[in-house]
Amino acid sequence: MAIAPSLSTSSGGAGVSFLLAALRLRAMESQHYWRLRAYGQAVGASATSVQVSARRRARGLAGLLSIGSRALGGSLLLLCVPIVGLWVTQRAPQVHRWTESLEEQVPKWAQDFGGWITSSVDPEFDSTALLTAAIGVAGVFVAVYFASVTFVVSTTYEDATRRLRDHIVRQPESGWYATFFTQAVVYTAGALALPLLDQAPTNLTLALAGVAAALVVVSFGRIWATLFLLLEPTSLFPQIQRTLNRWIRRAHVLGRRKMHSLVSVRRSNVGIREGLETLNDLVTLILDREHERAGGRGKNATDDPRIGTALRYLQVAWLDYAQVKHTIRTLPGWSPRRTQAKDWFLSSHSEVSVALATGTTLPASEVVDELWFERWLADFFERVLAGRDLSSVERAVRGLPPLSRTLGAYGQFAEMRLWLAAATFAPMNAVSDFAGSREALAFSVDSRPVSGRGLSREEHLALPDEAGAHNLVDCVMLEALSACLGYADYCERMRRSLPDLPSYVLNRSEHLPAGGLVTQGIENLREAISFEYRIEGQRITPDNAIVQLIARALATEAVDELSLLVAYVEAELWPWVLKVGQVRAWAAGAALSRAYELTEKLGTATRAARALLDACEAVHLEHDDRWPDTRTAVLDQRTRALADLLEMPIARLAAMVDPAPDSDRPDHFGWAYYRAHENLLRRVLECDPGDAEELRQKATLLYWAGDVATKRLLATVRQNDPSVISSYVAEPHLRLLQLSGIALVVSEVRGDRRLFAPFDAVWKYALADREKATEVLARAAATLASETLLFGLTAGGIDRSNIEMRANRAIEEFGVPAGLFEMGAFGGRYARTSQKNLKLGESTMRLLRDVRAGHFEGAFYVRWLRPQAIGTGATPPTETERYLRLLDFGDVDGDDDDND
Repeated sequence: MAIAPSLSTSSGGAGVSFLLAALRLRAMESQHYWRLRAYGQAVGASATSVQVSARRRARGLAGLLSIGSRALGGSLLLLCVPIVGLWVTQRAPQVHRWTESLEEQVPKWAQDFGGWITSSVDPEFDSTALLTAAIGVAGVFVAVYFASVTFVVSTTYEDATRRLRDHIVRQPESGWYATFFTQAVVYTAGALALPLLDQAPTNLTLALAGVAAALVVVSFGRIWATLFLLLEPTSLFPQIQRTLNRWIRRAHVLGRRKMHSLVSVRRSNVGIREGLETLNDLVTLILDREHERAGGRGKNATDDPRIGTALRYLQVAWLDYAQVKHTIRTLPGWSPRRTQAKDWFLSSHSEVSVALATGTTLPASEVVDELWFERWLADFFERVLAGRDLSSVERAVRGLPPLSRTLGAYGQFAEMRLWLAAATFAPMNAVSDFAGSREALAFSVDSRPVSGRGLSREEHLALPDEAGAHNLVDCVMLEALSACLGYADYCERMRRSLPDLPSYVLNRSEHLPAGGLVTQGIENLREAISFEYRIEGQRITPDNAIVQLIARALATEAVDELSLLVAYVEAELWPWVLKVGQVRAWAAGAALSRAYELTEKLGTATRAARALLDACEAVHLEHDDRWPDTRTAVLDQRTRALADLLEMPIARLAAMVDPAPDSDRPDHFGWAYYRAHENLLRRVLECDPGDAEELRQKATLLYWAGDVATKRLLATVRQNDPSVISSYVAEPHLRLLQLSGIALVVSEVRGDRRLFAPFDAVWKYALADREKATEVLARAAATLASETLLFGLTAGGIDRSNIEMRANRAIEEFGVPAGLFEMGAFGGRYARTSQKNLKLGESTMRLLRDVRAGHFEGAFYVRWLRPQAIGTGATPPTETERYLRLLDFGDVDGDDDDND
């Protein structure tokens, strides 16, 4: 019986709901309903837009009132300080009477001084004349100040723009001088007006007037010295930089706030643009001064030290802005819009059809130009360096530190590419012109190359372009190296920050220094989460989804930027490096050494990108989501191909560059020799002969470079113990014998004669006749004998021992156990039970038997070089061979009997 009322109540409510729904459906069938609804929506949208506009205007008015109130407050404070000071000095007698009770605690001299300073001026003393004279002296200082300004403006800045002249007048020292002068005049005028108020000035009033006059004099001396320093135009750079930094700091503070005042943002933006325009005027003035002094620009102009100063300050301005750009770029309306041409292949079909039908081009699109600040500075760089010869460019950029690493570490990759183009274009052109005027390194495998001759001190001083080209090559390549390291730093930092990315999304006051794609993704997520709060009242998107979305943007950016970096090196740097690397000049060694270092740094950047991409893949949960292609194997291959292109120029450089050591420049011959040897060793151990003719040329060049290295060691090694001298001098030939032995063993084990064919041709060329063969064999035996007692004790011996270990590991990877040939074990009882399982030929077995303790050079001498030389009629050096500690030079089969 208790359930019936509830059932009746629920059925009544259902009936009312059904009735309301029926009425609503009936109303929706009429046109008046939809008209009223559309009108209501239009009114709501208009009200919303009006509300938004009103809020924006209110914020702008509040910002304007805030700026005006600060200016008005500063002016009132400037006027109130002297008035308050005058009032306090006139109340000094009352203060003295209040403190008379403390006379017992104050010394007598202090009491007398306090009584005098707080007393009124003696009626017989004409204080009015003193104050009037002070105002007159201040007026003289004002006249001198304006005369100094007129002198500076009419001499150095006679044809300068208004903005430069404003900077001369609006010096910080001028502000202090104006402040002290205004306060002194107001204070003195007030003191002169005291008799009108029936008050006599106190001694403290006159003393404070003297202090004000002293401050005016000191500030005038400071501004006077500053004005005469401004006779040098480069003195304006620090002041313009301070102005730029002040506006940049204001913009940075605005970017960290949750609410932005549009007036303040616009004011900061305008201030920075005015500073850039002032920089433009100053750079133009300096270039015009250079033109007037030398009668021309570029190659006709002498070296102006102002150019280097201008470049350094421009770089500092770029760096200061880059450090806070990740915060400033988020301000509304900060970056202007610019027109950008469209890509015909990426445009829509309708646009292409209309353009073809009308015979026009695609209309340009407007994009937000986030590089507007950097474009200004890049234009300054290009203007300053344009048209100069090698010497002038080298002096201008000397001492300029690389900036690419900092830009890359902040994720400003577009800015980094712009900097590379601006800072390296003129140096690359200057070095290219220099390389075009130099002799190329010509080489023929049928004749011995002629190495470069050492330069005397007089010749070195007479060829300044040699050192200049070398320094410019270093400047260009260091920027590229810094770009690779900056990219690696960015990848490592973002990999570590990946778990903390949700905190950056949720906290709007935090701005992550990241690339444009990641920054845009974070802003989109913030807007989406704000929408969730407005609709749902809480955040719906979980943290793992936020991390995945940002990781996708980060992976896309990492792959794209690495591809662009490799493409820049391939298209811009490598043709230039190969051109410079083939001339007979010091710059060739710098170009090739830095280029090979660049390939290593590209590998570092690729590994850092691989670690970042793996971290992004680890948070990839929704596999249906569109994900970029994160494979980097193709980029690794392109990097290795770049290194391969350098091998032949390096080998040519090792055989033909000036081998004489010079402490004033790097040892390019030593680097090229060791690098060429390492390149050949790597190809042998990796069984990658490449082009057969090119490999033959590399082996031939290395052979001749070893002779040059021997001659250099004979001239530079200290005359100590003869055995020590012999061990150093024999090292280049021992390295070649060792490399030939490794190539022989690997070619036999792998069954690939292409690995040893180049060395075969080189040594057969050296053993062409009986006399040469006897000489080569005697030299080889002597070099082997010189290192038997000192092996592993010299730097070269330690290096060769490391090479032997690498070769042993490579042979073991080819299927030959290390225990079968290390320490001579291949000919023992252990070898007899194990070599049956190896599928090696009899000649290979005999060769491996001779490689005892990894002594590849000895095995090569015994089993290849000596028989080949004897075959051409050479006389073996039997007297020297008794000290070699090698295998018997008789029948190989006898070795097995000895080991039984």
